[in-house]
Amino acid sequence: MTPATIDKICKRNGLFYVPDRVRNSIERCLICDDENAITEEYLRLLNEFKKYRTLMHPAQIDYRSPLTLDAYTVYYLSRYMLIPAVALRNLALHSFFQHIPRSFSILDLGSGTGAVVLGLLSLFSNNPLSQVAISITTLDRCAEALERQKCLVERAGFDPNRVKHCKGDLCNIGKCIEVVTGGGPYHLIFLANCLTELEHEVSKNLIRRLPRILADNGAIIIAEAQRNYVKTRVKTLAMTVEEWGLHVYYPCSTVTCPPNYGLYCWVWREHEYDFPAIKVNDRPLQEEPRDRLILSWLILSQQGISVYDTFAAEHPGLLWGPISKCTGTERAVCYNDESLPFEMDRDVSPRYTRGSVVGLSKRHEVEEYYQM
Repeated sequence: MTPATIDKICKRNGLFYVPDRVRNSIERCLICDDENAITEEYLRLLNEFKKYRTLMHPAQIDYRSPLTLDAYTVYYLSRYMLIPAVALRNLALHSFFQHIPRSFSILDLGSGTGAVVLGLLSLFSNNPLSQVAISITTLDRCAEALERQKCLVERAGFDPNRVKHCKGDLCNIGKCIEVVTGGGPYHLIFLANCLTELEHEVSKNLIRRLPRILADNGAIIIAEAQRNYVKTRVKTLAMTVEEWGLHVYYPCSTVTCPPNYGLYCWVWREHEYDFPAIKVNDRPLQEEPRDRLILSWLILSQQGISVYDTFAAEHPGLLWGPISKCTGTERAVCYNDESLPFEMDRDVSPRYTRGSVVGLSKRHEVEEYYQM
């Protein structure tokens, strides 16, 4: 597996895209046939999410009603199903993760309506990854969301036997670990938009226990929507996980942060995708959806490796780190515990995006660039 493998499967005309079989399954699983009602519910959800952007406590969103599940499925699922493709593309940059075992186990915590599940099933239904026998264990506290997930998997024509659906509340960590242990050890563990709904202490205790069910050659993928609450959590986790036998693979180049970063971590980045032309009762959506996946990322493994190993081996002598500042004409790379500003060529400056990897010379000039 290489980044090119993932791009070939998941991109069309340079953009991530949602397969038609998934788009069709979304349309066929909807309960409500009134596109205006679904749009109104989406706008209500959007306002709820906006309310939590700056609040420093867990989000509390009730997804149980059929209309709420319809709105979330239509407007959010296709965006978040790209998370596995982005994560595997990042992992494939290191030779350690390029070989995928023939039998591959995956755990999706806080799985909801199954965006990550659909993304994984889509990815592994294409050559050469179709030769891998994957098994996915999902866990969520919302039984209604899990039922919607089952419907989406079946209507998309994926093998439902590849997915085991478990109900459990992550606030009861011991019970949840007990429920999912049988499917492990897991090569990938996803927490997508999950920590945003958990108290800090709960998420800390959860991740502390994950190494017990993580394969030696596995990785933990944390991908969270932009919130101040999550930014503080991600930064704290990045500086704590070594105590639990985990190491940051991406995005941090070290376990410390430049002092001027304060409480928050910079780790969010954007990925453009081609939103599918979803229809409700044969009528197009009334609200234009956002066509960018914007998330905070933290990828962990039990090996002392990072994404920068590959770049450093190919171009020794450069200062490698992720772009942490990306405002106006200002750009800076996070390198060890420093924030290194660098000059950019105005003709190509749009390519320098937050979270991408840059190799700087000793004079802080850009020598190499890789868009993540």
